Amino acid sequence: MMTTNYISSLSLLNAPRSASGRLQAEIARTTQEIAEGRYADVGLALGGQVGRSLFLRQSAAEIAALKDGNGLASSRLSASQGALQQMQKTADAQFAALTGLSADKRVAAMAASADDTLTALTGLLNTTSNGQALFGGTNTAQGPIRDGAAAAAKNAALSAFQTAFGFSPSDPRAAGLTAAQVQNFLEGTVAAQFADPNWGTTWSQASTGTLSSRISLSETVTTSVSADATPFRQLAQAAVVASLGLSGLSADAQAVVSGRVTGLLSKGSAGLVSAQADLGRSQARIADANTRLDAQSTLVAKEISRLEAVDPAEAKTRLDAATTQLQMSYALTAQLQNLSLVKYLG
Repeated sequence: MMTTNYISSLSLLNAPRSASGRLQAEIARTTQEIAEGRYADVGLALGGQVGRSLFLRQSAAEIAALKDGNGLASSRLSASQGALQQMQKTADAQFAALTGLSADKRVAAMAASADDTLTALTGLLNTTSNGQALFGGTNTAQGPIRDGAAAAAKNAALSAFQTAFGFSPSDPRAAGLTAAQVQNFLEGTVAAQFADPNWGTTWSQASTGTLSSRISLSETVTTSVSADATPFRQLAQAAVVASLGLSGLSADAQAVVSGRVTGLLSKGSAGLVSAQADLGRSQARIADANTRLDAQSTLVAKEISRLEAVDPAEAKTRLDAATTQLQMSYALTAQLQNLSLVKYLG
């Protein structure tokens, strides 16, 4: 028995229209995959492995952040090394100049350059890099040396001299001071002004602790030097002693003064060399860490690509097929729109 089914022309017209929306979405998705080289919907494509993909991308982001941080740390270390080298060069030049003079000329020569030395030292200790104080320790928001610290320290030392001996260094009576008296004053009273807590009151607003930077997934290094470190105190003390103008002392007492200053310069220079060596080791460790991070980044990128990468040839085939089907859909829709019973009547 033969049966007939009614086929609505409206259904024939809407079928290709509904297909066109799906094909347009497929074309857009495939075009995106070809452009980016990865699945447009990673979750849909990977299914249960999407968790591993997210973990790998998190690891890649962490490695990139570490590399960026290492760049900033390297910049800070390089700037710190430059400032330390300038301080050491100045200290060594002063030491060489003083030892090259006769004993009776050293104290006057020290006094002539003391103020410039203090200005240069405080300027270098207040050096900044990327808006951070290099020698502030963990307190990087402000310069570690207080404004007017050098002048205040010099005045404090002069006041201490007046208190200890009853007259100023320029008083003729200063010639009567013995070498022992001057030595006790310099190594006791003046030295105490550069020890805690006086150092923090007059000179430093840095923190004693230094900065540490995480340079790899499992390693941290020290990346700063605090202005509270001993070499800086020694250089500052040498400059303040030199600035007192003690050329009116006896020859023996002047020898004590020049010996004290040159000794502090020598110790300070040695301490700066040690600080530079410590920072140099940190720089070497950062370089090694960057090499390892680059290798890890390459491995992670390869694994991400293995999971998420789209085969360009296969994606191009899908794009061509979808484009062809869409064009056919448009053509069929146009033909159906032209169907009319009027053409077949009469």
